Formats: sequence, structure tokens, C-alpha cells
Amino acid sequence: MKRLLLVLLTMGGISGCVKIPADADYLSQGAGYTQTVFQPILGRTSIMPQDAFATIFNADNSTLPLTFKMSKVRDAETGDTVDLFNKTFDVLVWKQPYTGLEKTREELEKKRAIEKHRLFEVREHSGQLVMWTPVDKAYLNAVKVQPSKGYNFDIEVSNSGGSKIIRNMQLKPMRPQPYWPNNIDQVTGNAYGTLNPTILYNMKSYKDNTFLSSSDCQMVFYKDPESKENTLTFEFRDSSYQPIDPKMFNITQWDRVCHHFGDPVFTPENVTYQVAYPIPLAGITTQYTIDNGLAAKVQFGFSRIGAGGIRQDAYIGTLLNIYEPGAWKIIFWFYRDNPDFRNN
Repeated sequence: MKRLLLVLLTMGGISGCVKIPADADYLSQGAGYTQTVFQPILGRTSIMPQDAFATIFNADNSTLPLTFKMSKVRDAETGDTVDLFNKTFDVLVWKQPYTGLEKTREELEKKRAIEKHRLFEVREHSGQLVMWTPVDKAYLNAVKVQPSKGYNFDIEVSNSGGSKIIRNMQLKPMRPQPYWPNNIDQVTGNAYGTLNPTILYNMKSYKDNTFLSSSDCQMVFYKDPESKENTLTFEFRDSSYQPIDPKMFNITQWDRVCHHFGDPVFTPENVTYQVAYPIPLAGITTQYTIDNGLAAKVQFGFSRIGAGGIRQDAYIGTLLNIYEPGAWKIIFWFYRDNPDFRNN
């Protein structure tokens, strides 16, 4: 009897030491993207979705983390694999946080570095899609833009519990828009309408003392194709397209117009800043941007004595983005009538 009891105890001890395998990961066959058509604008790095707290992938209770891998980017019309999307290119990325307080170009550029990326990628564990902007934007000339049907691609989603392939997602790039606001149709490339400043406040007309409105002023963006500099110049033109001395805008906070390096350079025709691109440099709030950091805000003002000896402060300005480096100029043209700088 004692021998039998010993055998039973020994067997119980052995069974108690058996290691139970961990539960295998679960991959739901219902997992998938809630958005399957992507239309990034070429020439600007686009993360989809743009909101860091949003998601376009429904894991459907699958075990996390999931691993995402893009494959077979192919021409939507021919079905042929597009080799361009298998190559890697130099792209400029932030290695340290941008603050908007950098005082020199060297200080700023130390925070950025070159990495190699494919033009179109999926992030390995978030499932976000990224359309990168290469340092050499000439490569983008080979990318088909709308109204072309663009490209189809597949994404493999996996964990240790299995994998599934989400097929025939669509990439339909829009033609580049190197600046915003922009009046070039993203599909046809045709220009329409005019650009007007976002801000035109309390500014009187020279002719009839009425208030000017935003529609009384046009904006023109121009990039010097020959220059190798990274600058941003502002010009003001009267109704005859003659230059207005920028120093007429005598209450402008010139150091806060844009993030720049060194002192602004004034001439009787314009004011020029040494800058880094894109503008704004990153999607964070700084003294040079609107509250969400997604656009820069420039503003110019002057003060005059109006009727009754009352001081009148007048302002003109705009929200803007410039995505492409170069020597850029923004012209504010008071084409209908001139602002009245005179004291009454």
C-alpha cells in the first residue's frame, strides 16, 4: 500500500511540472483597413492618417502588436510592378525635436539627418502609410498623378498566430503643390481664381477712405528658378504695381514674421529673410504658426492718425505653407486701390 501511494505521489509531482504552452496570438480574419484609397500630395511628406491619435486599421481584437509589410506596388492600368517603389531615396528627417527657438541654420540642421526610405511605405507596427519627399524631388516626376488611376498595392498583416494579405489598396497621388494657398487644380493643373490674403484689417483706401477688404489685394508666390539660396522675400505693390517700401508697415514685428536666421534685409522694394524649408518646419505650435502648428502666419501692420485724431492700426497678412526649398517671394498687390498711410 505504501509503495502504491509513493507511485501516485510521484506521478502527481511529474504532472504538476508540465509546462503549459502560452496561448497563441490571434489574428482576426475581420481585421482590415477602414480606408483603402490614399491620395497624398506629392512634394510633401504625408503620414496617413495625419492625426497621430487616429487609426485607419481595425484590428478586430487581434493580438497586438501586428506587423505590416507592403508588397507589389503595381500600375493600376497595366498591373505591372513599378520598380520605382522598390528603390530607396534620401529623405530628410528630424532626429531631435524642433522647437522654433533655433537661432542659427547650423543649430537647426544638426537636428535633421538623411535617412533612406522608399517613396511609399507602411509603418511596421502602426499600419500608418507614409509618402516621403526625397531630397532630390526630380524623382517625383516619374510618379503618375491624377487623373491617372495611379497604383494598386497589397499589405500583409501578421502576428505569431498567422497572417493575411489585404489586396488591391489604391494609391492615387495628387500633383505637387509647392505652396499653399494655391489656385492650381490638383487634378487638371489649371489655374483658377486669384489668391487673397487671409487678413486685411482696418485698412483704409487712399481714394475714397472706405475700408479695403481681402478681395482688394492679390497674392503672388514666385520661386527664382536660378537661385540656390533658401530665402523668403515679401514685397508690397500699389495699384500701378509700383513697390511700396516695407518700412511703411511701421508697427510690424519684423523678427516674428517667420523663423529666420540673422537680421532681415530691407530695400525700398522688399524685405528678405534667410530661412529653412519647409515652412513651417514641423507641425508644432511656435510663435510663427497658427495654434495647431499646421500653417505659418505672417502679418504686417502700420499705424496712422485717422478722423478725430484717433489712432488706427491696420494689418495685412496670411496663413501659408511652402513645401519646396528655394528663393521664394510673396507679393501683396493692392490692385484695386492703395492703402492710405497718411495721417489726417
